[in-house]
Amino acid sequence: MDDNRAKKMYDYHVWANQKLFQHLKQLPERLYKEQINSVFSSISDVMVHLYATDVTWLETMKGSSYQDTVSTVNRRKQEASEISIDELEGLYRSLSEEYYRFFAEQQDSEQIIITEHPRFGRTEFVLADLIHHVVNHGTYHRGNISAMLHQQGERGIPTDYVYFLFK
Repeated sequence: MDDNRAKKMYDYHVWANQKLFQHLKQLPERLYKEQINSVFSSISDVMVHLYATDVTWLETMKGSSYQDTVSTVNRRKQEASEISIDELEGLYRSLSEEYYRFFAEQQDSEQIIITEHPRFGRTEFVLADLIHHVVNHGTYHRGNISAMLHQQGERGIPTDYVYFLFK
């Protein structure tokens, strides 16, 4: 898949996640796993959720069956739940490399991805739309983390798309 808007959006997603990790690692370590009353019970829970969802959509884009995707996601989510923020950052990096390898194998970002889901049945997605969904989902949850940090008396880090464009 040549450079295009969908890949550029994914580049932004990777950049924003890296900025978030850099910021989180500068804060008191206790904040990462501290239980709070919010959308998620801890920042680490949000980070693991975001990782697991990115795995889900990559498996979907690659054409994995629903059952294989669930199995892969459960295994990788369990692994991600039991490690430090530094190790999770490494998993994110590895996952982005998986995405980029997948993108390199694609000829057309407008290709149709067909999948079967037990609840939704047979579904068809445009690859670029799935990439945009991954990015939107990440943006949403990075916003959750910013709000959670404010609840804990800390500031968030700006990761809006325009900041990516400024770099």
